[in-house]
Amino acid sequence: MKEERPLLIVEDNDLNREMLREFLCDEYEVLEARDGQEGLEILKQYGTGLSGVVLDLNMPIMDGYQFLEHYSANPDWAEVPVLVATADSSAGVENRCLQLGAWDFILKPYNPDVVLLRLRNNIDHRRLAEMRRRRVKDTFSRYMEPAVVDALLREGVTDEDLRGKSTEIAVLFVDIRGFTSLSEQLEADKVVEILNQFLTLTSEAVEKNGGTLDKYIGDCTMAFWGAPLTCDDKTYRACRAALDMMEKVEEYGAFTKDIYGWEVSFAVGIHVGTAVVGSFGSPTRKDYTAIGDTVNTASRLEAQAPAGQIYISRAVADRLGERGRYTSLGSGIHLKGKAQELEILTLDGLNKD
Repeated sequence: MKEERPLLIVEDNDLNREMLREFLCDEYEVLEARDGQEGLEILKQYGTGLSGVVLDLNMPIMDGYQFLEHYSANPDWAEVPVLVATADSSAGVENRCLQLGAWDFILKPYNPDVVLLRLRNNIDHRRLAEMRRRRVKDTFSRYMEPAVVDALLREGVTDEDLRGKSTEIAVLFVDIRGFTSLSEQLEADKVVEILNQFLTLTSEAVEKNGGTLDKYIGDCTMAFWGAPLTCDDKTYRACRAALDMMEKVEEYGAFTKDIYGWEVSFAVGIHVGTAVVGSFGSPTRKDYTAIGDTVNTASRLEAQAPAGQIYISRAVADRLGERGRYTSLGSGIHLKGKAQELEILTLDGLNKD
């Protein structure tokens, strides 16, 4: 069965091109170029639609080194395997080609079995890399906007990074107050409308401020900053997202009161610290999430906050410093399920855009 994507042979010797075509045509649709310039034009046309390139080094007009310089300058071509064909097995030639992005080497004169084996190995390696990229993209597309996922892939994040690892993150929980009683009073379709509008509002604030939307837990939204992408100011961004949500409360509450006769309000909790972040679950169902005491503390802060308030920990206030405005509620406060006393503060605003 032939490869779906064609193979490009860039070789100036007519006999060599014919020989390569003869023993490769059963497995590949073969495209041919007589020099690097012709080969580059075909690469521009097909891009990642090529399964790979067999590249001669010594050619007129544009040699193999010049071809590799153009190839390596375009990151979109990085996943197209380029195998350099040369009779020169010296370390200097190999090192230079590897520095220019070559994947592998084929020594001349061509050995059909060796050429086929090296092509198969490198194309299989490419398939595996593409599969891992798809897995990463499929996973993070549920939590982040497409532009952030693309940035994540450009940073080289792989499915290995989905495994749980300890990292510092800022965690935010936001929840509708009185939603249980509301759901008992309104018809189911009205409850769904209110909930979807609320979740859209909170999700937009998280995405706007570069956060990772973790999950919806009933009428609660969980998000965090600092993973999988590093974040230049995770704590500030989380607080900015909370304030963005609160700025919509009056408008959103007036809307729900006018339409449904019930004014929506909600509360937020934010904490920063170390958590284990990764993809957790069964072999058939996994979710990318954060677990640990930092997450639990943020959840408890939100649960204790009254409607219209943003509760933060001292750790959050310390990282914000003078950029934040807050009111301390005291340092001897117990949160449900936690033995250690905690200082809780209300976030009243930020002093920096």
